[in-house]
Amino acid sequence: MMFRVNILFVVSFLVCAAGLSALNLWRHPEVAERNTIFVDVGLAPLIFDGLDFPIFPLEMRLDYLPPLPLPFSIGGFFKTPNPNLRSFGGRLGYHLDLQDSKTDLYFAYIFDCGFIRNDLLEEYNDVPVEIHYYDFRIGVRRLFGPFLGLAIESDFKAGGLIIALCAKIH
Repeated sequence: MMFRVNILFVVSFLVCAAGLSALNLWRHPEVAERNTIFVDVGLAPLIFDGLDFPIFPLEMRLDYLPPLPLPFSIGGFFKTPNPNLRSFGGRLGYHLDLQDSKTDLYFAYIFDCGFIRNDLLEEYNDVPVEIHYYDFRIGVRRLFGPFLGLAIESDFKAGGLIIALCAKIH
C-alpha cells in the first residue's frame, strides 16, 4: 500500500511539474502588466456552510501591479457591514502567466486588520467579530473585453467562493 502511495505521489509531482514548466513564473501575464490596477466588487459570496447564499457583505478589492521585474501585486480589501464592520486589510499577490491574453491566475496573501476593527466595535459597545489575521487565497480573473470581466477567489480558509465583477484600469 505504501509503495502505491509513493508511486502516486511521484507521478502526481511529475505531472504538476510538467504543467508548471509550461508557465513562465517570472514574466508578467499579458492581462496583468506593470502599472495595472484591478478593482473587484464581490456580488455573491458563496458560503459552503449549508444552503445559505447571502448577497451581503459585499467584498471590494483593489490590486496594483507596480513596475517591478516580477509579477507581484499590492492592494487592499474591504467587506461592507452586515450588520457590523466585517473586515478590511492588505493584500499581496503573485500572478502566473498562463499565456492567455484574457486570464489572470494569482495567489494572494491577505492580512486582516481585525484587531483595529474589534477595538472600534468594543468602543461603541458592539459585539466583536472573529479575527482572521492572515489567509492564503487563490483566484482567477477573466476579462471579456478590454476593461471588464469576472473574478473568482477563494474565501477564508477555502470556506467559500467570492464571485466578483472585475474592472481593469491601465
